[in-house]
Amino acid sequence: MNDVYEYRSVRIRRGAWRELAMATAALADPPAYALFAGMIGFASDEGILMRVWPDSESLVERATRALPAHIIESRVDRLTATVRPIDQTPPRVDGVYAHRWFWLQPQDWPEFQNLSEEGIWPYFESDGCAIIGLWRSSEPGPLAAALLITRHPSVAHWERTRLQSTEPPPGADERLYRQAQTAGRRRAEITERSIVRLTRLIVPGQSQRS
Repeated sequence: MNDVYEYRSVRIRRGAWRELAMATAALADPPAYALFAGMIGFASDEGILMRVWPDSESLVERATRALPAHIIESRVDRLTATVRPIDQTPPRVDGVYAHRWFWLQPQDWPEFQNLSEEGIWPYFESDGCAIIGLWRSSEPGPLAAALLITRHPSVAHWERTRLQSTEPPPGADERLYRQAQTAGRRRAEITERSIVRLTRLIVPGQSQRS
């Protein structure tokens, strides 16, 4: 599969989220995969637009021609899906979506992916999270870059799953929590840098805040 995910960081006209949501819902070639408005780590006029293209050439040739006029500035990262998502079904459940970028040495990628999928995600998903996807960047650079998007019911829930506490949160599966802590420590060891920012999903057809 050669599908390329367009991860476009956008800045929009002031107060234009409602208009951008309507314009994004009308995109058809290709349709929008997801539109996220920034919450924590973004300015009030910043967010993320994601679309899926059949290949990089199509993205380069056609992406900017189809951009809604409400976007006044943008930058693109080209991504390839790994173990998630398994298809192109877009996320449609309200909640807080954490976008976490990791940078690591390319030779550490197989271990990084396994630690995430087998070590950490089982606890997250048992505690109410949804792993939307783990993508690897196709952009050139000395380090491998990966993007993990995880849905949480709330900001408080995101805080709950950060694996910082010695004891698991109330009601959590202790075995999976300990497993995730061990895997998380190892993943941190092979990660050279990372950043996480929080967004809210703008679902087509729903009313939006300006």
